[in-house]
Amino acid sequence: METRKAISAADLYVLLTRELRRRQSTKCGSCFIQLPYRVDRQAYGAGNWQLPMPPDCGGECRGIIEDLYSEFSVKFDLTEESYSRQ
Repeated sequence: METRKAISAADLYVLLTRELRRRQSTKCGSCFIQLPYRVDRQAYGAGNWQLPMPPDCGGECRGIIEDLYSEFSVKFDLTEESYSRQ
């Protein structure tokens, strides 16, 4: 089994955003990637993060974002990060 690369949410966000912009139609200026967040694995082999979906623009962006999640969730795991700095 191939192992996933550990990556921060911010770095994964940058990769997903770049890829969305590359694949996205120039007609759509409203769709965007939101920051992925860490979750417990729902099944063996599933990713440890989820990606909130933007509202449907009526174009193909939603399908592109779903494809990106499918592709990137097998390549990357989110690292455990501490968000409180007290």
